[in-house]
Parts: sequence; C-alpha cells; structure tokens
Amino acid sequence: METRAGVAQERRDGSLSIILVDTGGTFNKRYRPTDGTLVVEPGARAAREILRSAEMNLDIDWLDPVCKDSLDMTDADRDAIVASLSDAARQRPGAPIVVVHGTDTMVCTGEVLSRAFPERCVVLTGAMRPYAIDPVEPALNLGLALGFAQARPCPGVYLAMSGRVCPLGELEKDRASGCFRPSSPRSA
Repeated sequence: METRAGVAQERRDGSLSIILVDTGGTFNKRYRPTDGTLVVEPGARAAREILRSAEMNLDIDWLDPVCKDSLDMTDADRDAIVASLSDAARQRPGAPIVVVHGTDTMVCTGEVLSRAFPERCVVLTGAMRPYAIDPVEPALNLGLALGFAQARPCPGVYLAMSGRVCPLGELEKDRASGCFRPSSPRSA
C-alpha cells in the first residue's frame, strides 16, 4: 500500500482509501414543505446515495464537521473542517481528500486547506442545483472529483465543477451562466 503524502492509497483489497468531507452546501439542500424553502440540514445523505453504487471499490472515511450553506460558513467552521481533517489525514497518510462544499465560498475554504495540507491532494466540489431536485450535476461533480483524486497524485487544492478540474484560482463561479468556468486572466 502506497503511503507517500499526496499519492492515492489503494488498500490490499483493491479499494481506494479516500477521505470525504461533506460540509452541506446546495449539493445537500432539501425542500422544506413547512415554509417552502431549500435548507441544508444535518445528516445530509446526497454524497452517500451517489456513491452507493461504487462502495465496493471505495474505502471512505466520511467526515461531516459542518453542515450548512457556504454563505453561512465562518472561520470557526473552517477551523473545524481542518481539525477534523487533521485527525483523518494522520490515520490515512496517503489518502486523497474530497470536500463537498457550497459553491459561494469554496475558494475561501480551499485557501485554508491549501495552507493546512500543502502535501495533500484536496479536491473541492459542489453543485449549483441540489441533488434532491436534480441529481445529475451533483453526481457528475462528485464523480469527477473522485476520479481526479484517484488519477492525480500531485499535491495541491483543486476545484471539480461543471465538467472541469482546475487548480484553486483557475476556476470561478459564473452566476450568469449557472456554472463554473476558467478564471479570466487578471491584468497587471
């Protein structure tokens, strides 16, 4: 079993060892009929439902230190994510990290994770539409993130959204089109 930091770790049974952090976000929003709103509630199951068909090939350490819309995420929440991940990363030194996160502040969390885990492959993903309403986009994004985490052993933080995987800072949310696109070059 490979245990070098940042290299996807395959277990003896052939399953991929991975750390999956589910923080909520639109990915996990559900319709609340009592007031007609979409909410993120503790115990979100979207990622688990999506990955049920692949569970025989994955050895997942599931973490859910925070469960909220990313617009409500605070520095204390990001600290909780890092603390939870630190424990899991020590126990699975070669396992890549996939983070399900709300799209509005995933870049902020990505910056925190890049400082906390510079020698790891960390892939953040999310969805513009909730799994409970339209399961296609969340499933595509999570599958893309997992596939990339398996194939991309180099350390770094990446975003996996809208059919693309790019290093942090090279993909941005385009609200007008409702998807993520390559970042525009910044003029000096």
